[in-house]
Amino acid sequence: MASGKVEGAGRGMKSFIEENLVDFVHTLRKMGVMISTSEVITALRALGVVDIVNRRQVKEALRSTLIKNQDQQEIFEKAFDSFFAVPEVREKQRNEWEKQKEEEARLLEEAEAELVYRGIKLDLEEEEKLFYSLLPEEKKKRIREFLEASYLPEDRLSFFKPTLEAMVRGSLRYWRQRLGEMDDLPDLEGIMADDEILASITRRLRDDPSLLYKDMKNIKDEELVKAANLLKKLSRKLATKISRRYRLSKKPDKIDLRRSIKANVRYGGLIFELKYKQKKIQKPSLLLICDVSGSMARYTAFIIQFIYGLSTATKNIESFIFAEELEYITSYFKRPRSFEETMAELVAKSKIWGKGTNLGASLATLRSDYRFALSPHTVAIIVSDTKTLEPKRAEQELVFLKKRIRDIIWLNTLPRREWKDFSYVDLFAQHCKMFECYTLAHLEQVIRNQFLS
Repeated sequence: MASGKVEGAGRGMKSFIEENLVDFVHTLRKMGVMISTSEVITALRALGVVDIVNRRQVKEALRSTLIKNQDQQEIFEKAFDSFFAVPEVREKQRNEWEKQKEEEARLLEEAEAELVYRGIKLDLEEEEKLFYSLLPEEKKKRIREFLEASYLPEDRLSFFKPTLEAMVRGSLRYWRQRLGEMDDLPDLEGIMADDEILASITRRLRDDPSLLYKDMKNIKDEELVKAANLLKKLSRKLATKISRRYRLSKKPDKIDLRRSIKANVRYGGLIFELKYKQKKIQKPSLLLICDVSGSMARYTAFIIQFIYGLSTATKNIESFIFAEELEYITSYFKRPRSFEETMAELVAKSKIWGKGTNLGASLATLRSDYRFALSPHTVAIIVSDTKTLEPKRAEQELVFLKKRIRDIIWLNTLPRREWKDFSYVDLFAQHCKMFECYTLAHLEQVIRNQFLS
């Protein structure tokens, strides 16, 4: 079997296998697969009982010990094929990656030469410069024209320069969002990969047609039926597991002294039989709060459908949508109709769908008008990209909400690499568990980890 590394002189087969396994696990972790130390040890033991030169046996041994979730299977397949590639393929990966890094250096140099104000380079992140360099020429020209038309007083240049840089960053974020909506976003992940293996895996996943890994807002209309069936399958599977997870345990918890004494009266007060208390584990009550502003509408439709697929496993679900204000929508889902018909009516009757966002005002309405939805057993799931008016008010309302319920899970549809560009993310993340969630794979993984771990 070809290996991700070449064995060094004087190194035994055991240490060779261990180091390869550690490097492979490190690669999977970089791709978002959670693997514990105990699972690595189990994988090493499994390799000890299979034919180490049989590629199929090694692959199945690693798959069965390292991969727990169906949504990670595709990542494992691509990672295994790239990491344990034959020498010829590894050499090709290395050559492609070196060419890629040379291209990255060229693009950075080009961007630094163009993103200047009166000969002074702008202080931008490498990723921002690369994104600029990959933009169509007419869009780059607009940014350059803005810089040429700007005027900063010579004696206040250092003071106003950060403002100018912030405006350029805002323009780049705008084009990132617009191109993403048109499914024409430049591929930065492949270019900025740390090594040839990660670059190969990223390229393979990008080329994979699976809807699991596609940005939800870019799922085409002709793919909606396939996406809906995938959502139903994922939610049914998770609903079954959540139901089992919240059944009353048969294991004893604490001794029930009162019942034990009563049961042993017949023995003259001697304790021969012990009675136990068991804490009843309650299924979570879900509070779904979805942003339906213009950029969020497609995400919201998918996530509502997924959460409602879990309805058989939860005590109840109370649902709200918000933009400028809050709307209660649970009643729409109580009627015996298809999900598609329900959403069509909801969009048609909603007075806020597609408008601006004010999370603070919406949560204030929730707190004052819908107290019945808040309890110590409630888990709130907020779906939003964190962009909102009055962010300080939104933060204050999050604090109030956190005091009334069990937990807050925030599904952030912004890619994690963009979080640093929005101060609101750090502001809100202090009061909730915030997760990257812009693909169906992200969605399934978050729900699995939060309700089954």
